[in-house]
Amino acid sequence: MGCGQEGGSAVEMRCMLGVAQTAWSTLMEDSEEFRITVSSAQDMCEVWWERQGRSMVTGSPGNATVWSLNMRNRFAWFDKQGVDVTTNGQSMRPQTIIATDPIEAAKQYQDIMGRNE
Repeated sequence: MGCGQEGGSAVEMRCMLGVAQTAWSTLMEDSEEFRITVSSAQDMCEVWWERQGRSMVTGSPGNATVWSLNMRNRFAWFDKQGVDVTTNGQSMRPQTIIATDPIEAAKQYQDIMGRNE
């Protein structure tokens, strides 16, 4: 747990405890208590890193780019990405044209396109 409280990863915890990868995997599979403990330690690790970022915001020295990359890679953080799924502010919901006459279908199409401008 102490390792997580200092920002250490699960791999670092495993190595500091001297536990082989296969034994660690077995413990993770077989012991709910162990899984809960590791999960709590990983949460503490993320908190530690969040606090490092917060301290940089308030003026402590650090490298924000390295911190950001670390958070993305270590905790699967990502930059917010907005995707516009509209056309000129209009919904991209499909419009149905019902006409047997090609001229009438063209008129309906023009009406729909005129509403979306």
